[in-house]
Amino acid sequence: MKHYIDITLLPSDDIGIHFLWSKVMMQLHLALVEIQDENNQVPVATGFPEYREPKGKNPGFLGQKLRLFAVEQNNLHRLDIKHWLSRLSDYVHVKEISSIPAVDSFESFSRENTTGSVDKQIRRRMKRHNENYEQALLHYTGYQPSNDKLLVPFIRLKSLTSGNDFCLNIVRAKHVDNSGEIQHQRFNTYGLSRTGVLPKF
Repeated sequence: MKHYIDITLLPSDDIGIHFLWSKVMMQLHLALVEIQDENNQVPVATGFPEYREPKGKNPGFLGQKLRLFAVEQNNLHRLDIKHWLSRLSDYVHVKEISSIPAVDSFESFSRENTTGSVDKQIRRRMKRHNENYEQALLHYTGYQPSNDKLLVPFIRLKSLTSGNDFCLNIVRAKHVDNSGEIQHQRFNTYGLSRTGVLPKF
């Protein structure tokens, strides 16, 4: 990665940070869909420089800053994120494209699928195994979801295909090597990838 854009979210009394994250991430997703390749991959990555890990019983938090990365400056121009966020101009500050400074640490951000509530698991099993509620309930006797996964930072979004709400859970992995110099990384249409390594600064 060689270039980046910082976007700062500016919540206010009438629009909270979580609602704002939902709006910003949906617009970013739409923008990334426009530049995806035939494999639904994009050359722009999403980072969260203020990301805070869950600690004890305290949930994680994404912070108020979004960072977009690209190897080629042209890909950030093509994304035209200012246009996509124009309706939110009172609530976001978009900086100009900058060059990434020298760094010695790296990280990646990816989607974490959480198992969800017992009720959600039961409904899923009913559908997949053609079972009634009582049959599916027996399978989940004593089931407890992992508290760690429930504390991962997330953004609530609406699926454009189904119209259903879902949580985009985001986890960070730290890297100590120089993998961030890989020149042809590709990311999903939320800018996330388990293997796409980004400079940390």
